[in-house]
Amino acid sequence: MVLLEQMLVDVYLQINKALPWFIRNLGLCNIFLIFFLMRQVVDHSYSCALERSFLYHGRMYVSTWHICFHSNVFSKQIKVIIPFGDIHEIKRSQHAFINPAITIILRLGAGGHGVPPLGSPDGRVRYMFASFWNRNHTLRALQRAVKNFRAMIEAEKQERAQSALRAHSSSIRGSRKQLQIPEDLVQTGNFQAFIKEEVLVSIYNDVFPCTAEQFFADLFTDDSKFIEEYRSERKDSNLNMGPWHVAEEYDGQVREITFRSICRSPMCPPDTAMTEWQHVVLSADKTSLVFETVQQAHDVPFGSFFEVHCRWSAKLISEYSCMLDIRVGAHFKKWCIMQSKIKTGAVEEYKKEVAMMLDVARAYLQKVKASSQDVAESNPLTAEGI
Repeated sequence: MVLLEQMLVDVYLQINKALPWFIRNLGLCNIFLIFFLMRQVVDHSYSCALERSFLYHGRMYVSTWHICFHSNVFSKQIKVIIPFGDIHEIKRSQHAFINPAITIILRLGAGGHGVPPLGSPDGRVRYMFASFWNRNHTLRALQRAVKNFRAMIEAEKQERAQSALRAHSSSIRGSRKQLQIPEDLVQTGNFQAFIKEEVLVSIYNDVFPCTAEQFFADLFTDDSKFIEEYRSERKDSNLNMGPWHVAEEYDGQVREITFRSICRSPMCPPDTAMTEWQHVVLSADKTSLVFETVQQAHDVPFGSFFEVHCRWSAKLISEYSCMLDIRVGAHFKKWCIMQSKIKTGAVEEYKKEVAMMLDVARAYLQKVKASSQDVAESNPLTAEGI
């Protein structure tokens, strides 16, 4: 993390040197470059001064991840970047006994970035900022920002643990017995949720020409060729499908598939490595089926920040058909400046995928039905019901 931040600062300094002098002297432009490179936006800003040999007046900028300071006094550029992860304590202090100030003490071994910080007897470095319009208001805002950052980091740890658990459960081989449908898919109790329901939005709801049980048996079992035909239709490659198996953490069965998917967004590479975790549960009476997927793109911008969650729900409505409901959404494991655009893009892209997938599925079901009829006609004993 620190190495990445230092690289970003180095890039910023190179860009800064290449800019014309009249742009370089605009503090707002400098701060904008810093936050652009770090994919952040400014939440708050405060007029204040940094203590060095004397007070350098400038402006403090607070984002989700950092506290930044910029000053341009007598053509002397002062820049400071303090990651919230490096902060040990933020406390009240006094400058010259009469000027209310805020001292930011970093954890042992951390040093911030930019102008060298002040030292302290215990080995921790510190930055002192004074001359606020309202020191107490700023102090509370900074302490609240640190608290929110730590809560966000803890939430991200839990998300990573959940993703790791899903990946681990979906890739188990051999140690667990491979069961056959429908007994292994029957819902048996309360288990951990496989996807985040709160991010889902409806994109399809219509009648589909098969039963809930046939939906899985014909399209998604280990012996089905539907996934291969669909990925081939999309021009995807390197498809590798693991077998369905039970997992202690989730009801029903899970499996993992990997492939390289074609990217159509101008911001993405021509293709990307994809991992998709699948989960399926059939009700005890075999009238409803829930098929869930979690997709992780590995090579697209911000790909590690989010997952695409999807739920297919099939409920029997007649002897030969079911009501199919499809919901999809982007779940973010950590904050991203492109979050809103990525959510919209993910939903729109998946709508196109669903349209193609359903067309391929209908054609595949017709082929399976025709094949079954040919087998029945070629076997007189089966045709006569003997």
